[in-house]
Amino acid sequence: MLWATGAVMSTVALLVAVVKAPWAQWRSRPERQHALFAAVLGLALFWQLKVSISGLLALHPLVMMTVVMVFGPSLGMITGALALGLATLLAGAPWLPLGPQMLLTVVVPALAAQGVLKVVERVPGRNLFVYMLGGGFLGAMVTVQAMALATWCYVRVLGPAPLLVDVASHYYLTLLMMFPEGFINGALVSMLTVFRPELVRTYDDHHYLDGH
Repeated sequence: MLWATGAVMSTVALLVAVVKAPWAQWRSRPERQHALFAAVLGLALFWQLKVSISGLLALHPLVMMTVVMVFGPSLGMITGALALGLATLLAGAPWLPLGPQMLLTVVVPALAAQGVLKVVERVPGRNLFVYMLGGGFLGAMVTVQAMALATWCYVRVLGPAPLLVDVASHYYLTLLMMFPEGFINGALVSMLTVFRPELVRTYDDHHYLDGH
C-alpha cells in the first residue's frame, strides 16, 4: 500500500504534466532541448549525494526550484522524473520505492515551486532581485519544507509507526538542508537570469525590470 499509493499518485501527476507541457515550443527551441537533457543528466549525478531513510526517502539537494523556474512546472516535473529514474539506474538502487520518492522529491517540490512563483509574481515592487531571491533562494527553502511536510503526512497516513518515527527523527536534516538548497538554487537562478535569460521560461524582463 505504501509503495503502490506513491506510484499511482506520481504517475497521475506525471501524466497531467505530459498533457500540459508546452511540447511545441520546446521542440522549436533546440537550446531548450539541450538544456533539458543537460538538466536530467546533471540532476541524476547530483542526486547521488544522498542520505537514505528506511528505503523510502533519499534526502539530497532537490534543485527543483531552479528546474521549474527554467522549464516551467510541467516540463520541470518531467525533467525531475527522468533524472530520478536515471539516478536510480546509476546507483543500482531498488525500483520499488521509486513511486513515493518521485512523489515526495519531484512532484511535491515542483508544485511548491509553482506556488512560490505565483506569489512572487504578485509581490509589489517588481525587480530582478525579487525574482532571484524570492524565487531562487527563499522559494528553494520552501520546497524543502514542502517535501518534509508531505513526507510526514504520507507516512502518517500509509506507513507503519516505526517508519513514522524514523521520518520524524530525521526531520532536523531538512532544516540543515534549507540554507544550502537556497544558496545553490539562488546562485543557479541568478547566473541563468543574468547570462542566459532566454532559457528561463518563467522570467520576464518587462515584468521584473520595467515594472510593467
